[in-house]
Amino acid sequence: MRAGGSVFAPNGLGEQLTGGGARVQGLGGGGIALADSLSFNTQNPALAAFAPRTIFRVGGELGLWSTTADGRTETDAEVLWKDFAIYWPVTRAWRVGLGAAPTRHMDLHTFGLHTAVFPQPGGGAASEVIYEERNVWQGSAVDWRVDNAIRLGERGALGVSAVYTALRNERERILDMEEVVARSYYFDTEYHETERFNGWSVVGGLYVNPAPKWGLAVTFRPRTGGRWRYTLTKLGSDSTVKTDRRGDMPGEIRLGASYRPGKRLVAVADLQLGQWSQDDLGIMADRASLPAPENPLFISAGVERLAGYSPLYSGGQNWAFRGGAYYRRHYWPLRSGQAVEDLGVTAGFSVPMNGMQTWLHTALEGGLRGLDENKLGAREVFFRVSLQMEFSETWFQRTRPRLPR
Repeated sequence: MRAGGSVFAPNGLGEQLTGGGARVQGLGGGGIALADSLSFNTQNPALAAFAPRTIFRVGGELGLWSTTADGRTETDAEVLWKDFAIYWPVTRAWRVGLGAAPTRHMDLHTFGLHTAVFPQPGGGAASEVIYEERNVWQGSAVDWRVDNAIRLGERGALGVSAVYTALRNERERILDMEEVVARSYYFDTEYHETERFNGWSVVGGLYVNPAPKWGLAVTFRPRTGGRWRYTLTKLGSDSTVKTDRRGDMPGEIRLGASYRPGKRLVAVADLQLGQWSQDDLGIMADRASLPAPENPLFISAGVERLAGYSPLYSGGQNWAFRGGAYYRRHYWPLRSGQAVEDLGVTAGFSVPMNGMQTWLHTALEGGLRGLDENKLGAREVFFRVSLQMEFSETWFQRTRPRLPR
């Protein structure tokens, strides 16, 4: 039984979410080398340098999940907020931004029936009792960031972000004994676990335009240094365990390219690599019995017909349309020698509103997780719909009227 997100999420810190905005999601999750004025990829801070004016963006997502395991299928849904940011020009070349976005998510309910063996006083025959174990995992991680971007002429830009990561995961575990056992000295038991991580990192991004049709980019995020805090409480008693230690969260490197074969056509491709260790799984994970996590890999590609940006166009001529595909290998530990992998396809469009001062960006994503169900023990089919509003120019800036000469 499950609710919300992926059944694999409790293996670590939760599911890694696609960031950067709804346009990025519609392109398959890429676009760090796509520099223009239409909803840039916030995962590359350098791209903020091309924002022509003050921009405010906010978005959310609806996800549908269907999990098949042991011949049974469960279906559920979840709603997430995805992006909240504002960018504004300081000088002609310098842009500053403040933003927050979720990076990981976990929401899962499970139950199982087990058999407990209870010894009898006086050496009598032990009794076997069936009990129910219920688990609820919930958690998320959010990156709060301050972005700075400098435009290096017409050929590139450089960006740096200071990022504060706040993670909180919870697990509630209930052992529900049968009535005959509950009346004896064996009672129902409930545990509550909480783990937190707080730390800082710096993200660097570079964009270059080596030729009129080409764009290249690289971003690097080193390991995030901070502290892990863990609390285990047995409800109904004074039993509490606390752990506080220094720790890290893994970094990543991303490479991207864009190519414009025509005036209103662009293609993008991205590659993302990360490096994980067992210590990165957090305190709640059973690291002693789990194999080492995988080093994640993300490959994406997408194509977009760019917006028209002309008051002479009508209907959908000013709209932007896009599509993409991706492959992802998650960091979650191997199951029977098999990595947890995704294959997905995406699509989306952008609609101008209010005289092209406001844009509505949409993204549709469908995919399959668990390419080898026999080894993983489960397969998931997921579908996501994302919406993002982006407000700019006249919403924030007022020009001072001038008298004619």
